[in-house]
Amino acid sequence: MVDVRLPSHLEERCLRHAGPEAASPRYVVHWMRAALRLDENPTFDVARTLANGLGLPLLVYQGIDERYPHASYRHHRFLLEGAADVAHRAAELGVKHLLHVARDGHREPALLHLAEEAAVVITDLVDLPPWSEWTQSVASTRAIIEVDAHCVLPRTVFGRTADRPFRFRDATKRAMKQRMGQPWPRCGHETLPLPEAWEPPFTPVDAAAELRKDGAQSLLAACNIDPTVIPVTDMVGGASAGMARWNAYLKEGLSRYHRTRNNASQRDGVSGMSPWLHHGMVAATRLVRDAAEHGTKGAEKFLDEMLVFREHAYHHVHDVDRPMDWDRLPDWARTSWRRSALTHPALVSMDLERGRSNDALWNAAQTGMVRHGVMHNNVRMTWGKGTVRWMEDPEAAMRLTQDLNDRYALDGRNPNSVAGVMWCFGLFDRPFDPPEARMGRVRRRDPRDHAARLDMDGYRAWTEAPSGAQKLSIGVVGGGLSGRFAARMLSDLGHDVTVYDKGRRASGRLSDRTADDGTPFQLGAPKLDGWPEWSERHVQDWVERGFLEVGGERPESTLPPLLDHLGEGLDVRQLHRVDGLESTSNGARLRIISPDGPMEVEHDHVLVAAPFEQSRALLDTAGIAVTGQSEPCWVAWGPCPKDDPEVPSGWRLTRRGHGGTTLEVRMDAETSAADLERSLPDMAAHVAATLGVDPEGWAAHRWRFSRPIEGPETVVRHGAFSVIGDAFGSPIGTAGAALDSAARAVANLHCTVGWEPSTVEPSLQQTDLSTWGA
Repeated sequence: MVDVRLPSHLEERCLRHAGPEAASPRYVVHWMRAALRLDENPTFDVARTLANGLGLPLLVYQGIDERYPHASYRHHRFLLEGAADVAHRAAELGVKHLLHVARDGHREPALLHLAEEAAVVITDLVDLPPWSEWTQSVASTRAIIEVDAHCVLPRTVFGRTADRPFRFRDATKRAMKQRMGQPWPRCGHETLPLPEAWEPPFTPVDAAAELRKDGAQSLLAACNIDPTVIPVTDMVGGASAGMARWNAYLKEGLSRYHRTRNNASQRDGVSGMSPWLHHGMVAATRLVRDAAEHGTKGAEKFLDEMLVFREHAYHHVHDVDRPMDWDRLPDWARTSWRRSALTHPALVSMDLERGRSNDALWNAAQTGMVRHGVMHNNVRMTWGKGTVRWMEDPEAAMRLTQDLNDRYALDGRNPNSVAGVMWCFGLFDRPFDPPEARMGRVRRRDPRDHAARLDMDGYRAWTEAPSGAQKLSIGVVGGGLSGRFAARMLSDLGHDVTVYDKGRRASGRLSDRTADDGTPFQLGAPKLDGWPEWSERHVQDWVERGFLEVGGERPESTLPPLLDHLGEGLDVRQLHRVDGLESTSNGARLRIISPDGPMEVEHDHVLVAAPFEQSRALLDTAGIAVTGQSEPCWVAWGPCPKDDPEVPSGWRLTRRGHGGTTLEVRMDAETSAADLERSLPDMAAHVAATLGVDPEGWAAHRWRFSRPIEGPETVVRHGAFSVIGDAFGSPIGTAGAALDSAARAVANLHCTVGWEPSTVEPSLQQTDLSTWGA
């Protein structure tokens, strides 16, 4: 292990892991993973001190991985903004900062390659998986030191849990008081530069350049992350943005915190600092010090939240193995839950995720988190106790609550999230008697009682405000899987959406037909494949609702019912054929042939979700060029009671209907192309004759453009138009590509272009080491 003496205020924060030594180390690595700042950062100060003591250059490595829980556009975008801010500050300090973003073509083990030539790796102490496992992975290559950069009282000093918050307060009061008012000592070490000829083992990403170019749309498009969790536009990641927000609250809101903190209708009644605290973009020590100096009743209550409830969660997760497990609840709570019974009709998980319960307050809270990435803490306690009202299994309800919180909240995936959700199920609490039918002995928070004391109109005004800066009018051309999924996303996000489809009903290439015995069968895509990883919960929901077979590749009967489900509640206009597009000064104009005659409509943005060749023809009318090609497919069907006959190469037979009395013939692209211009009756007769059966009852359908085989394989955005579908995603020609392109197009609408560091008061109150006795 590296033998360099650290000042006491840094040494007490270190947790050392032995590892192999480098024969000729070239630098010290600061692995920035959870404390995304350079000012008042113990991890950075330890790294600087060790680099100086060893006489080696220092480099700051930051990785944005796809494998963290619930990786999404929202979390990635906030992290990219934070990385841009770190890079800006690193340049001011003359420190080398390298950002690696895992994505297509760039999934190399960048940190492990850097560690091979490092004397030591210094990183932020993180107790939750997968980061705890990643620590051990790095330690197999090089010695690593974890540093607590999140807590006022380091976990390495106390690091124990307590069954109640007041017991944690009593146990830590003296140690906390010694640290809470201490200015952070200045680290004056200069860092040596890396040799000019040195090259990193990967291509670094310039986060600020990506944000300024296109809001990081092209970068995020290459990441295997969830696009349905869209970026927020009213909160910017990074230390400078976080400190600008804190400085404003310090001046204008902190003194009233004790009076406003429980009023969820006032979004600015609380500091809203939790996203920046979670990512370590601001120092908890700085906020605590500022609040202690403030000296008001509001500041006193803020300190109670910071030093008791927040710190307790971090020390608890540090002390306990598998802190998110059901078994970590107290015995009395688990016993009580086993004896409780469901008292409300059960709801499926996706309905809850979309805020479709039968409770107005719960729905408003969930909608706010989906659209804006935040939830007021006082409501969060009521919301967290809500899912169990609609789910049979309390343990599954706790998992779903944690999942929803961590997926959508910018401050999720955090010790406070773990403790907060588990508190809703009995952790850190006492039993309440007599037991209630559903909650048992666990503390009750009836949402109806909460709503009665809340200005619900004021609360819903901000939680149910549309995502982004304003409500948009969106037109969607094409009512297939891609178009309807995008439309539902946008509607759930609070926007006005109209879907225009030229067919009589939901069908397109997911259309069905009826066998001779009256049984419907799938005429279009024979299976749904290529589902992206992020879509697992959606596909599982469709399986549970009976639209798809287990595995999600084939329909239970036909697919139009799935399209009808996706279109439920939407303004879907069938028999509306769009035959022209035009850009306008405020958006886009569509020329439409409707049952009532020609018409023109205007929208802020239009998603074109037709089959590729149809989309290309429409885009031509707006002067937008796309290239690609679809393959054809003939499908014929009719009665065939005898055994399956011999068929030519390129024909595939499938039995349909009860008893398999209807035979479907599906031809491959080459065979279909050879007979592409036959009439439908002629093709039906040709197939029947080839099979040697009576042509009576036989029919055929020509898919001139059945499945794209060439295309952009990414969303095309041109001004007020976005083009989606199975030619604009990957793997091309799959249902997964259609779904992925739809979600990414919606996410792109929330990727605001540009980034600049926020203006922050320059004085970070620091001192020398004398007050720390080192």
